[in-house]
Amino acid sequence: MNSIYKIIFICFLSILTSCKNKTDIIVTGQVTDEAGNPISNAEVRVSCWYNHDIYDVSLDNNTTKTDNKGNFQVTFEKGYNVYIAVKSKDYEPMTASRDLAESEINIPIKLRKSKTNPTIIALTTTDLVEIETTEKSPYLRIRIQGLDNNNLDFNNIKTFGFDFSTLTTNTDVTQCDCWFKIEKKEGQPNILQTNKNGGLIPILDSEIKSSLLFEKNVAPTNGYKSEYKLNGNEAGFFVLCKDGKTYAKIILDKSLIDISSPDGQGSFYKEFGQRFRYLYQPNGTTDLSNPYTDIDLESL
Repeated sequence: MNSIYKIIFICFLSILTSCKNKTDIIVTGQVTDEAGNPISNAEVRVSCWYNHDIYDVSLDNNTTKTDNKGNFQVTFEKGYNVYIAVKSKDYEPMTASRDLAESEINIPIKLRKSKTNPTIIALTTTDLVEIETTEKSPYLRIRIQGLDNNNLDFNNIKTFGFDFSTLTTNTDVTQCDCWFKIEKKEGQPNILQTNKNGGLIPILDSEIKSSLLFEKNVAPTNGYKSEYKLNGNEAGFFVLCKDGKTYAKIILDKSLIDISSPDGQGSFYKEFGQRFRYLYQPNGTTDLSNPYTDIDLESL
């Protein structure tokens, strides 16, 4: 076996052996507000991961409601980790993840009151983006034209950026707030660029406790860069738009765009890039708080 594949295989085995599965799992908890008052009728979605070996991996889901004391309980046959997402009217949704040290686990959840923000423009799911790649779909991507011999024409590359003022994608980067830099290579692009009057500030996965949709709600007013190289640890970005006055926040989709498609002219093209969700504040303030709490818990 090639040495690099040995290393990958050993690392994968170490991950599997670290997953100590339990059986007859009981997950309980109480959902309260920040003052400790119980929240009844909150929607709770609990997911349980099971991983026995490379051929036996599963994810089981349970959805329930809290009782009049804010309590909930769900059960699973087996697993090693549970992920909880909770929402209730007028409160910000919350998530939590725990490895199972025992078969029974109690996970209390505190919800914060949601804030009003009538001017915010938000897209909180990328479900439609995956099936409708229209100009209004929020994604950043590179398109490389194919040649007749199935090679790629690296002299014929387009980049699709996003313009928050019109909420559309565009190949004219002068009309965009951010886009991927064109490089003559196949594969995922990793350098983001912006208009000279705008910029980006990364938000790392390690900075997020629950969901970026409801965290990091105030855009910084300085520290923006017009070019940024991705390292794979980014949850999203603050965006200073091309007018130098308005702000946005993008939440990166963890699934990448990597497609090959006929171009309708007897050839083909390949596209690489990333989808994202966003919060855009057109009124010039730095308030990026999300008031839309009735979202699909699976999207958290």
